[in-house]
Amino acid sequence: MSVADDLRRITRRLAGQDVSAEEERLLELFRNRAELKKELSALDEERHRLLDRLKLQEGATMRVEEQLAALEQYLGRPDEGFKCLAYFQLRAVWHAAARRLEQFSGELARQQKDRERKQQLAAFERDRRDRLVDVDRELAEARVLADQLQAEQRLAEQRLAGLRGFWTHFQRRRLRDAIDARRFRVDAALTQLADLGERQREVESESPPLFEGLSVEGRRAVNLAVIAYAEALHERLAKSGLAEPVRQSTLRRVYESSYGGREECLVLMQHASRALAEIDNLQDDLADIKARVERLRAGAAYRTEGDTVPQHETLRSAARLLLEEYWDVYKALLR
Repeated sequence: MSVADDLRRITRRLAGQDVSAEEERLLELFRNRAELKKELSALDEERHRLLDRLKLQEGATMRVEEQLAALEQYLGRPDEGFKCLAYFQLRAVWHAAARRLEQFSGELARQQKDRERKQQLAAFERDRRDRLVDVDRELAEARVLADQLQAEQRLAEQRLAGLRGFWTHFQRRRLRDAIDARRFRVDAALTQLADLGERQREVESESPPLFEGLSVEGRRAVNLAVIAYAEALHERLAKSGLAEPVRQSTLRRVYESSYGGREECLVLMQHASRALAEIDNLQDDLADIKARVERLRAGAAYRTEGDTVPQHETLRSAARLLLEEYWDVYKALLR
């Protein structure tokens, strides 16, 4: 059976003509074959994509192996060993400072989030309480009106029941009309009372709004404190002359670094070791951070109303920290 025959059967099927069970089976096989071809094509594309990724990974692995081999040869030279130790200790100081800055940012962000969430909940509760007061007042007024109308209606009905004789005909008609008119007012008052009761229950059962994240002002406050903290870390390391060597260790490879002879390297390693211990055991001086934040805030400017990172040139002494990205400060800033 040829493909042309299969196509003719499919054409008849699409035209609404009856086909035999055999033709129906062939039509289903044709559909399955088309689907299988699609799946095969997709799998073939995925195979090529994975092969490309594998080649890239093999290239990256080869480069790392070459770097390790070069480093082994480099470390095999006795006169370079101390320089390497000093270099990697300086890098360790950088990573310790960056880690400390990121931890400080995370803790501040958590505190600011808790503060803003509490403020949001307090504002929600105040608004709900104010609305409940308004509803309660309307409820009280509606209840008084409904009670008054119902009392008047009962009294009018009693008066109507007490009227006898033909001479009270016109009086009864006027009273009956008044009762009918008041009935609409009673129904409206009771409906309003029910609606207000429903509104009161809705307000009481309202859920607090979701917290959609820190405000722009909140993120700006956190970022200024992070910059102030980075500045304090820089000043601490600059006192021992480590700030610049530590930064250079992130810009140069070990082969390109030079710290002098063995004695100079040992002294630098001692300074780096003390700096690591100080960073790990550092007690945050919150008063100092607050003073720095106030100074930074006085001059900080932002490009747009939605920006949360200040323009570095407006931060005076801290501008260099952002410009040269000390302690990977931008990774710790909130966007």
